[in-house]
Amino acid sequence: MGSPVSPMLRNMATSYILYGSYASYATAKSRSYLRKKGIPFVERLPASPRFREFVRPTSGSHRIPQLEAPDGTVVQDTVAIFDYLEARFPDPPAYPAGPRQQLVVRLFEVLLDAELGRVAWHYRWNFMKENYGFVGREFGRSFRPQGTDEELDHYGAIIAERMEGKRAEFGIEAELFPVLEEIYLDVLALLEKHFREQPYLFGGLPSIADHVLMGSLFGHLARDPVPSSLMKQRAPRVFRWTEHMNAPEIQSPEFPSTALAFLSDDELPEAVVELLRLCIRDAAAGIVRSAEVFNDWASQNADRPAGALVSDRGADEPAVGRFQNELRGVSVPGGASAYTLWVLQRGLDWFAGLDQSDRAACEELISACGGEALLSLHLVRRLTRLENKMALA
Repeated sequence: MGSPVSPMLRNMATSYILYGSYASYATAKSRSYLRKKGIPFVERLPASPRFREFVRPTSGSHRIPQLEAPDGTVVQDTVAIFDYLEARFPDPPAYPAGPRQQLVVRLFEVLLDAELGRVAWHYRWNFMKENYGFVGREFGRSFRPQGTDEELDHYGAIIAERMEGKRAEFGIEAELFPVLEEIYLDVLALLEKHFREQPYLFGGLPSIADHVLMGSLFGHLARDPVPSSLMKQRAPRVFRWTEHMNAPEIQSPEFPSTALAFLSDDELPEAVVELLRLCIRDAAAGIVRSAEVFNDWASQNADRPAGALVSDRGADEPAVGRFQNELRGVSVPGGASAYTLWVLQRGLDWFAGLDQSDRAACEELISACGGEALLSLHLVRRLTRLENKMALA
């Protein structure tokens, strides 16, 4: 008679596997989603032999996070992971049923990263002296978990050099530093006010927007020494929220009487509307300009057939053109990201399917926040993902 199999090993055999890293912006989104959904999973590093030998060749991508399903299906990219799992684990829902609430969630899928992506990059890589002892070795452990400090520093330096190469792309030069730090404090102030009254953005259930927010707030800002210290001093409720978003239970200890449901009657908390308005003010023009540049590119490449990759070089998230944008009075470079436009396209498809009454309510909300151009945005060629790369539909 064979040895009994422990419950833990039995669970692992039927679990999903999340390949990612605690230092990873995008992994933070998928991790909190899996935990709050109660989906059985284990987490593994990209150093895992299984990742190198099966997952990466299957997806054709080295990027994290990647999800391996019990049947061997591999899903790469956080948005794709959300879509894949939401169809299989619909309860509790991660999208509110209320049309205004859901519209805000779907816009936040794009706007929160547009607002906070540069902020997260700045606080990680522009404070190397203060952060590197933590951040560099965090990256090193992703590749050599039991490595010596010298080995971890070696791998961390490779990642740091790669990120430094992105500086010009992000346009994060000294004149932009005060702007990014102002944005961080603005967002913290709004969220600190909100999390005094609600456990999640839209009430008693975490939404996709909460998980998207975890990318910047937990993946970088709540863990890296410099921004973490600011968060703990300026917005301790926000820091506590990042902790709770990584816990499996939905009921927050601070809100034991809050129903495990989104706010009724399609209610939008004041601070969430203010956050939407802030993101639209700072980021919407760049997204609209991206769509204009993409449309110009698509018109010039009208002979490309459906299924053709956007990038001739096979880049995962290609930009089809560059332009100058303005962020709070400072000029910054922008790129027409096909990936960002694909994520927004998903939300606009949902919006187009609303009935007339719900559409009118959504349009009134977005008009009051100055975001009409986002809802009227149109791509002359639809986008899709084929083999984890952006392609024309």
